[in-house]
This record gives sequence, structure tokens and C-alpha cells, in this order.
Amino acid sequence: MSEGRALSVRMIDLVRRTLRAVLDETQRTRREIVAPESRASGEPPIFVVGVHRSGTTLVRLILDSHSRIACPPESFFLLPAARVLGDAKAMEGLLAMGFQPEHVVQRVREHVAYFFEMYAASHGKPRWADKTPAYVDCLDAIDRLFPAAQYVFVYRHGLDSARSIAQIPDIAEAEPHVAACGGDRWAGAARYWATQCGVMREFAARHPGRVFELFYEKLVAAPEAEARALFAFLGEPWEPGVLAFHEKPHDRWAGHQDIKAVASRGFEPNVGRWRLDPPERVRAMLEQAAERLRELGYDDAGARP
Repeated sequence: MSEGRALSVRMIDLVRRTLRAVLDETQRTRREIVAPESRASGEPPIFVVGVHRSGTTLVRLILDSHSRIACPPESFFLLPAARVLGDAKAMEGLLAMGFQPEHVVQRVREHVAYFFEMYAASHGKPRWADKTPAYVDCLDAIDRLFPAAQYVFVYRHGLDSARSIAQIPDIAEAEPHVAACGGDRWAGAARYWATQCGVMREFAARHPGRVFELFYEKLVAAPEAEARALFAFLGEPWEPGVLAFHEKPHDRWAGHQDIKAVASRGFEPNVGRWRLDPPERVRAMLEQAAERLRELGYDDAGARP
């Protein structure tokens, strides 16, 4: 089977599995949202961020298994909020009306937080988290909205992430990188990974003490040690039950990552698959990602030191 046909077959299989998840009502948790006066508030939010296919869903399920943290499926909700704050004409228009920038920020903050606080309260939890990989592109806006927020940045070997991204048809933000690599989806996905990780690293350097950098390979190799460190960073008590995230109910939607989550049986390491790829493909990906891999501490075998 040709490479192009194999990719098409995988895409068709993805669509079929997504449709099955949509039709199967057991894949979602139905819950009534609480009244506004009951919503949770006052706790710093948590943002789980990483390049697509880096293990952010795994981290989301671990957090959502904690008795104090509610982490829904990807919300994407802060993306339009960030665009509002970044729209110079809109902000100029509000300023002409007499609304100072910080007034606008405060109102947008209240608007965004309302939905997540209500969601957390409906689960009987005081703290909320949002796991959306695309937030790499609006980290500064998020930090302006929530200056007390804590961040969990998830990293995975770039070639493992890239080979997975290359086989998914709906990650639009990767497409400019594919075009820049002459249409090579694998090299373009590696370029996208390296670029996004660069944004994350730069943000972490500017916000010491507020970003926890979590490596997928270390998490699946030593789940308890890494999860303990994560919750210590968040200031939350350790609960052994978070390691049994696959046995707990979680709200779901029809996204590909939630299909994987439904089938999860716990920590199932998916490490070093890139070594099975043709040498020429690996070389093309390394041309785009090698420098960032070295920066993140990956050795030639793909393992963290």
C-alpha cells in the first residue's frame, strides 16, 4: 500500500471512530450545571498546555481525577477572548467610549471564569483547569486575564509527536509549517512542534515558579513520582486515586483525544515509535527538530536523562 493511501485509510478510520463516539451516548457524562450563586471561585486556575499529541489528555484526566480539580475536555474558549484583547481597533473603540484597558480585561476575565467556575461547582470541586493545546498561541493573553494562574507545560519527544500529528487531518495550525517544508507532512509537523515548544520555553523563562514542565516519557515511566511532583507544584494534597484515572468518570466529547481516553486502561507508554519510520523520514524530521530536542534534554534514543 502506498504511503498516501495508507494515510487516507487512517483518516477514514479516524472519522469512523469519531462518529461512533458521537453516536454512543455512553461516551459522555451528562451533568446539570449548578445555579450561579453556587459556583466555585477564588482558586487560581490551571492551564494544561502542550503541542498536540504530547500527552496533554493524559495529564487532563489525572487532574480531573483529583477531588479538588475539575478539568473538562478541550474548551478552546479562551481563544476568542484572546482575540478580543488583541484586537487593536476593538480596544481603541472601547477606549473612545471611556473603557480603560484594565476595565475591559476585568470584564472579560469575569465572563470567562464564570463558565469554568460553574463547571467546577457542578462537579463539587473548588478549582478548575483548562486543557487546550492551542493555547500555546495565546499564553500572554491568558496570563493577562489570570495573573495568578498556574501552568502545566507537557513535552513529548518531538518526533513521536510529529509522526502522530502528520497523520491527523484537522490540526490546521500545523499546515503553514507543512507548506514551509514543501508539503512534507512529517517534516512540517516536526517544524510545528519545534516552533510551539519554543514559545512554551520562552514563556516559562519569563514566569519562573508558575510553570511546571512535565515530560510525557518521565510520567509514563514513573507515574507516581511525577504526579506527586505535579500536585506539589499546584499546592494540592496528594491523592493516590489520581493514578487510577481510567477508572473514574470524566466528561467527554467527540474529539480524537477523547476516543483514546475512553479506551485507556491506565498508563500505556507510547515512546520511541519514530524509530520505526523510514530513515529518510526521520532525517527530514530531525532537520526541523534536532536543536529543540537537544534543548529539551532528549538524547539520540529519544529518552529523557
